[in-house]
Amino acid sequence: MKIIIVENELYLAQSIQNNLSAKLNAKCEIFASYDEAMETEGDVFIVNTNLQGKIEKLIEAKKDKIIILLAPYVTYSNVTQPIQMGADDYLQKPFSIEELIRKIVHLQEYYSLKRKNNKIIKFMNSVLEDIETIEIEELKFPIFIKTNYQKAVDKLIFNYAQKNNLEIEIINIKNFKKKELNKHTIYYAKNFYDNPETLNILSKYKTAIIVPKEFENNYPHYNLTKIELSKTNFLNDEILSIEDYIKFIILNHQHKLPDTELSKRLGISRKSLWEKRKKYGIFKQK
Repeated sequence: MKIIIVENELYLAQSIQNNLSAKLNAKCEIFASYDEAMETEGDVFIVNTNLQGKIEKLIEAKKDKIIILLAPYVTYSNVTQPIQMGADDYLQKPFSIEELIRKIVHLQEYYSLKRKNNKIIKFMNSVLEDIETIEIEELKFPIFIKTNYQKAVDKLIFNYAQKNNLEIEIINIKNFKKKELNKHTIYYAKNFYDNPETLNILSKYKTAIIVPKEFENNYPHYNLTKIELSKTNFLNDEILSIEDYIKFIILNHQHKLPDTELSKRLGISRKSLWEKRKKYGIFKQK
């Protein structure tokens, strides 16, 4: 780690340098002005706010790095405004080295977690980008979902969590053990298991549960949300039942092919195709 100390009080600058070199194993360089510091690179910038020159230029140039201000007094111009521009934190003089070290370590951890989080979000967006987006204005938890395509629900829950700044925890209802639950977390279960005690606990929190096809008939006491896609991209790892496959093909190709050709490709008669439409509640668009 390389730390740039921008401070014209030589004794203070050297004291910071010696302590950070010893306690953080950091390489430190000292500069007496903002302009000099502009020409160097570092991971952390510790900057006196009371030097001659324009601190704004330094903050603008280095705002992707950790910037900690050293302020003799707290005012809008030497603390609030620089932080609004991109500085991360400040210490008012006099301060302890221990407090400076604590802030450096905390900000390093924060930026490391932020980078990891951004990578995860980019990865998830990439994985889900080809999945049809389901528009539901407001999810009312607990939500029991019957769907013909689970990845669409994955995207729905992921997007909702992002939009509302919530965490997601994947749980297995069958093996769920009572624990301290968080109201800022969505508990997402991809398997339904009729355990009254567990469901009673989860019903008090933001819970989303994928349920089986027989859910409606066997569990009418739960509120059910149906999410069925007319057009979606089934990925290579998605194994469909024959019924789901036939329904998918009819929905996505009936406007492209005449019934004679469609039934031929499905290996069924035109009468069977008509019966399938009736069974699935599919109406051919004219």
